[in-house]
Amino acid sequence: MSLMQEIETNSMETRQLHSSQKEAIKKITEFSGESTEIDIDEWLYDLNNLFSLMKLKDETRILETMGKLAGPALRWYQENLRSFINWNDAEKALRDRFKEFTSDSQLMQEFVHIHQEENQSVTSFYEHVIRKYRKARQCITEQQVITVLQTGVKNSLKEYLIRNEKDITKPDEWLQYARQEEYIEKRIQQQRNNFYSETTNQPFFEPMLQTATIQSKSLNAKPLGQQPITPHHYYQQQHQHTSKFNNNRMNEKQIRHPTIKSSRPSYPKTKMHRSESCLICNRKNHSTMNCFYKKDNGCFKCGQSNHRIRDCPEQHFFE
Repeated sequence: MSLMQEIETNSMETRQLHSSQKEAIKKITEFSGESTEIDIDEWLYDLNNLFSLMKLKDETRILETMGKLAGPALRWYQENLRSFINWNDAEKALRDRFKEFTSDSQLMQEFVHIHQEENQSVTSFYEHVIRKYRKARQCITEQQVITVLQTGVKNSLKEYLIRNEKDITKPDEWLQYARQEEYIEKRIQQQRNNFYSETTNQPFFEPMLQTATIQSKSLNAKPLGQQPITPHHYYQQQHQHTSKFNNNRMNEKQIRHPTIKSSRPSYPKTKMHRSESCLICNRKNHSTMNCFYKKDNGCFKCGQSNHRIRDCPEQHFFE
């Protein structure tokens, strides 16, 4: 590669780096010094991280900071711009001018009661705790930071983190363990959701009839009076018609002859006494139908077909 090509390549990389740096600076929110905006410590922390990655000099940092200020903060910064010898002076002046006064006890109280929201990620919760820690670094230790992270994390992650509490000595190590457990928890939840979606979409038991057959019946369904009569329906209709007809006849008889039943004489009921002895052999230890001497055809006694056993002229076998 020639010298000219190297110069063109380096200039192209420089332009790309410069454009990416501009895009990164655009992502930093503007600071106007209003009380409802972001805290000055958090804003300067994000700005310093970006300046360190870009490896900017102090003069460039001071000028780039002026481009991210607005409102009262921008007016104050322009008035005091000449008094800033280096970036540290400008940073200290910004912090002293716009930092809200908060007592150490109030900072500690806010720090202890930080809890992870239901839909908040572990990384977002960790960053929130660290930002509060930076504001009260003089009265909070790293071990207290770990304690707040352990107590404020969601219950679903707390058990795993307590088991590994002995191996956690720094907040960064806590974040590593928490992110691993959060990843595993998400994987398990995804597998459960996939399983439930498969079970709800596919029935446990396959239907006996095909879906197309059921749909065709439902589409071609006719009113009750126009449906084809099956043997079951025919029998049901005939049975209903016969029962209605018999009920109507009974009602008509009761209306026409209301006193017939009461006017009829009551005759004594006589019972038919069956012969106790067999009509074939005249013995009493069995019935006629079970007699050993019974003929298969005609009269049970003699076998002739011109009369019955009661009219048989022959005598019994045992008389």
